Amino acid sequence: MELAQQWLQGRGVELGRGAHNPLAPADCISVAPCDGVDFLDARDLIDYQVYAAEQERYGKGVAKVDVVAEATALPFAAGELDYVASSHVLEHLPDMFSAWLEWGRVLRPGGISFMIVPKRDAMVEDSLRPLTGLQAHVDAFCQRVTPQSLAPALSWRMHYHVFTLQGLFDALNWFNQQDLGCCWLLEAQEETDSNVGNGHTLVLSKQATLPALEGSVGPLGAAFQAERYAEAALLARQALSLNFRIHEAWFILAMSQLQLGDSRAAVQSLTQALVLQPKHAEYRAVYQQLLGQPFSYPMSLVDYLARLL
Repeated sequence: MELAQQWLQGRGVELGRGAHNPLAPADCISVAPCDGVDFLDARDLIDYQVYAAEQERYGKGVAKVDVVAEATALPFAAGELDYVASSHVLEHLPDMFSAWLEWGRVLRPGGISFMIVPKRDAMVEDSLRPLTGLQAHVDAFCQRVTPQSLAPALSWRMHYHVFTLQGLFDALNWFNQQDLGCCWLLEAQEETDSNVGNGHTLVLSKQATLPALEGSVGPLGAAFQAERYAEAALLARQALSLNFRIHEAWFILAMSQLQLGDSRAAVQSLTQALVLQPKHAEYRAVYQQLLGQPFSYPMSLVDYLARLL
């Protein structure tokens, strides 16, 4: 995965690594709640055996677990790591924001949190469930919900959340507005991940603070007009890290990325502008020019909205 190769460099961990679908480099530290012998909860040993059998069916063997730990309690010193990678893990964590805080603790300044979460229609069971709203994430964080504290009737380490990429942006915006000790800067995103194609990708870098929204939005247009494209892209990402609903910022980000020679990133940013403004003639024209086909609204969102009628 080109995006992973770009961002996952140095010393880092992958949470819940699978031999059939690895995300981080081979020399990463693999972290999971069970390694086949040691475990955090007896139910984790059962889960490990099921997941190991699934990996074996792909003929890739079983991913070695280097460290047995919770994703929300990593045994690493503050600032020790360059990246934390996870693929189809976040939905298994009832308290997502505590995980983000912990990942921020172990990362150095500028360190990368690289996550892929499943699309809501990646599993039939999830496609029939409501999306997890921001308030549910906030409530879980305030109550410090853990798998152990949930009702015993719930499946162990189940899919606690159903995501859209826009729901993740909403959570990112909330997190960055809370003064929790670190912030996350949006670095990259994919509406459909380029690893397997059944998830959304979100790449964030750890920051001590972010400029106030007006400090990014105010000079954004001027930087772009002056052809300071790297500055404009940074200002747009800072603004979107606080309010992802500014469709003009997505468009300026896309055009800046295009000028900087990153057409892949430009298409992804333009997609988000069109998710917010699907009938915008200029956005649609640029999309058609870049891809040679008209913009189509993401089917997982279409399907979900249709179910609300």
